[in-house]
Amino acid sequence: MKLKKSKLLVLASVALFVFGVAGKTEAASPDKQIELLAKQTAVWGADQFYRDWQKDGGYCAVTDLDGNGRLELFFVRGVRNPVPGANENGSNEEKGRALVATVPITMRVRGFEVSADGKKLEELKFNYPDKIVPPNLHSMQEAFYNDGDKIRFYNVATLNRVGDLGFCLYRQVLSLKNGIVEVQTIGTEYGNYGLFNEAPTAEAIFDHAEDRYGKQMNEAAMNDYVKMYAAGAIPADFKMKWIYPHDWQKAQKTPGGIRDAFAESWKEFKFEVKKK
Repeated sequence: MKLKKSKLLVLASVALFVFGVAGKTEAASPDKQIELLAKQTAVWGADQFYRDWQKDGGYCAVTDLDGNGRLELFFVRGVRNPVPGANENGSNEEKGRALVATVPITMRVRGFEVSADGKKLEELKFNYPDKIVPPNLHSMQEAFYNDGDKIRFYNVATLNRVGDLGFCLYRQVLSLKNGIVEVQTIGTEYGNYGLFNEAPTAEAIFDHAEDRYGKQMNEAAMNDYVKMYAAGAIPADFKMKWIYPHDWQKAQKTPGGIRDAFAESWKEFKFEVKKK
């Protein structure tokens, strides 16, 4: 009887081992994933978002922000409104207003990730637990790694225009986990553009800044506050390679061009934890 139990236990162990091996899925190679991304135009390129993105001259990039080995594809575009009196060929003040008009009133972002089985794309969900402001992924410059929960996160500065000559700069922290892009606003800076007739410029003049709780701070204090937010995390070298409108148009006209553009974007992606 004891022997039979031992055999059953061994068989059960073998069965569990086989099931575990069979159930484990490794991410497909980057080359195969890029091939999939390029072929999934029916997923990322068949609706109004993509048409608006292309019309507005948006940009895209291939990344692995969460480090799970499954590539992501992000599309970003800025929504702009005209500014009264803007004229690129007019007086210096009118040229300055034209510069202000290039600042988006808000951003539009969309992302996809290769599925665990490597056979399809899954759209990423964006979660805004604080102020609902889509992030300007193009402005992601700093990256950090939290050794506790093993999450990569990124500092983002999203500049939105307010009215004709006003602006709000949102200091944000972005992370990606389990198909959800978490975007947390940790502070805001407000101001207006000063126009100067002696030169065609529009200079940002900050009025005040607020932390995530609404406490007013000066600009220097806000920058220190943002740095303190990342305290305890490990800084990382980070780089994204964006595909800009000119390159995208060229890729569309070349056989295999989109795949090559995605491959070049991925080749330049970088996330390396810095040594302490």
